[in-house]
Amino acid sequence: MNSLQFWKIFAPVLVAILAWLLNESSKRSWEQYKRKEERYKELLLSLRGYYAASEDLEKRQQFLDQVNLCWLYSPDTVIRKANEFLNTVKTGTQATDADRVEAAGELFVAIRKDLMPRPMWRFWRKTDLDVPDVRHLYVTGR
Repeated sequence: MNSLQFWKIFAPVLVAILAWLLNESSKRSWEQYKRKEERYKELLLSLRGYYAASEDLEKRQQFLDQVNLCWLYSPDTVIRKANEFLNTVKTGTQATDADRVEAAGELFVAIRKDLMPRPMWRFWRKTDLDVPDVRHLYVTGR
């Protein structure tokens, strides 16, 4: 078999294999993204347990559980911001409400940055939002 015949057979096979690998990698990345997004939703929803009007111990425990799970899927920045937030709400701390709000905002921003697409696959524009832009809304006086 000469070189031209070899490449006529081998090139399409190689292209098909590469396309399959790229497709599988893309599927896996999307599935990881969706799992991470669901986990982050749970984390942020359970944050409600730390608002003064709430005092919901079950939500607080859910938040702590979600922070512990962050070790499985979150980058270092998100884990550090979650720990910084927890330092502002722990018993005996001298943190003000403004400190707590800022720490929660920094956690939100870290999560948002983690969920933003990587430069190679950027479908959305880069965010310019920062901590002062974060507003976590909740209903009081139920």
